[in-house]
Amino acid sequence: MRVNSALILLGAAVLGLAAATDVKPCPKSKARALGPDEVTISNCPKNKCILKRNSEASITMKIKPDRDFAELTSDIQGIILDVPLPFPGYYGTSACPHIYDAAGENKVGCPLKAGETYTYKNSFKILPVYPTVSLEIHWGLGDKEGDAACFQIPAKIKA
Repeated sequence: MRVNSALILLGAAVLGLAAATDVKPCPKSKARALGPDEVTISNCPKNKCILKRNSEASITMKIKPDRDFAELTSDIQGIILDVPLPFPGYYGTSACPHIYDAAGENKVGCPLKAGETYTYKNSFKILPVYPTVSLEIHWGLGDKEGDAACFQIPAKIKA
């Protein structure tokens, strides 16, 4: 009986690490607001991410663009005291290598067709040089004309 209880607790803990994440729409974006079942970030249960320096976090996001996108560029920033700071190595890079089919199984890349569902999967490093600070993470994917998807979430970088 104890073994079964331990397995159930272990399973619940693992599910908690990959639970859906409550996110907010980006204030200046016209992209459709994403629901909590459409974004999953490791170590971000519900509404605040705890990111440890010298670690890596993964993100999965469902995208259903309202228009065609030939290319997608990453707009990934940390906002500290209302000042946006680009995440080095991620801001301005192509998101196309991280686009999968709706099930998240087959890499499809770009272009994206309006009304079709895609899965974006990526990971990002929390570098040891990042300060321990509370911030807002801004994660947008789009082009010069606007976003295919965008969200923001409060986070804290810890040592």
